[in-house]
Amino acid sequence: MVKEFNLETLTTENQHMSVLEKRSDEVAFRVRRDVIDGAINPSALDNLLSCIDRADSIVDSYHYLARELDRTAHVEPDESRNRIPSLDSALLKMFSLCTESFAKVQELLGESNPDEVRRVRREIEDIEEQGDEIKDDGFDELYRQAPRIHYLMFIHYTEVIYKADDILDACEDISDMIVTIMTSMSK
Repeated sequence: MVKEFNLETLTTENQHMSVLEKRSDEVAFRVRRDVIDGAINPSALDNLLSCIDRADSIVDSYHYLARELDRTAHVEPDESRNRIPSLDSALLKMFSLCTESFAKVQELLGESNPDEVRRVRREIEDIEEQGDEIKDDGFDELYRQAPRIHYLMFIHYTEVIYKADDILDACEDISDMIVTIMTSMSK
């Protein structure tokens, strides 16, 4: 069952997400500056800067999702714009995986044991693979339903599925770069 949201709450949360996205850009800029100004191995520097960019893109993707969900919630429903409950359910699963993967990235950043880093990295990879399966099944369902839904909903589902997948991919990319940085620093 898909949870119904109060439009006022959704709009308020969307505004909060906009503030977080702006803060993320500021933090990414400061961290990027601090990394560049520091005495860091050049091979690790590129990976660190890429990690910063990927982390910022995760927040940007969450911001996009918040805005897209808010916009769609304000569209007047009619029979041609019916939601697809199975896709809504799949999206909720993907959002849950995004949250789980992002939490694993945070766990990874606090870990110094190489074996634990590799274990958490594998968990992130597994989460991303689960997301890929949900994405593929979601697109199969979307195309089955396409003749019966309004183009607006088709575009909405397509964009939201891709953006959630972008978050999962970025979490996996960050975990790969952290392993690469750790490996290069231990040589």
